[in-house]
Amino acid sequence: MDEMKLELMVANRLTEIERVNHAFNHFARQNGFPDEVRRKINLVIDELLNNIINYAFGDRNQHLIQVQFVYKDPDLILEVTDDGVPFDLLSRPVVDVHQPIEEREVGGLGIHLIRQIMDDLQYVRAHQKNTTTLIKNIRQLRKNDYEDQNH
Repeated sequence: MDEMKLELMVANRLTEIERVNHAFNHFARQNGFPDEVRRKINLVIDELLNNIINYAFGDRNQHLIQVQFVYKDPDLILEVTDDGVPFDLLSRPVVDVHQPIEEREVGGLGIHLIRQIMDDLQYVRAHQKNTTTLIKNIRQLRKNDYEDQNH
């Protein structure tokens, strides 16, 4: 199978998340992704872009965020590049979701969600830019969905 790509440049505005999700949903349907896969990736997009838009920029200027989806069976690769402050989500401590809420530190649940959904996460800081790469094996998700439906 050939590699399928979708590339977007979005401004650092929360309203842009809906545009990214809409474009991804179209891409997902074109590539035959199950609805469950699409919904999970929409959550990842929402969490990742919310973090970048809300915390990466120390000014009120417009910044562009590059979002790229690459589907090369069986993997979906989501790569997000921004010119915000250095932030490696892999360096964040793992949230203990079994700990009582009042004893947990504030924040980190979005990153926890991303870690739970995606199979691989990578981060690089180069040329004053953050690049976060998230990989999901779509075939494995399809297999799990099929097994869940037939049990």
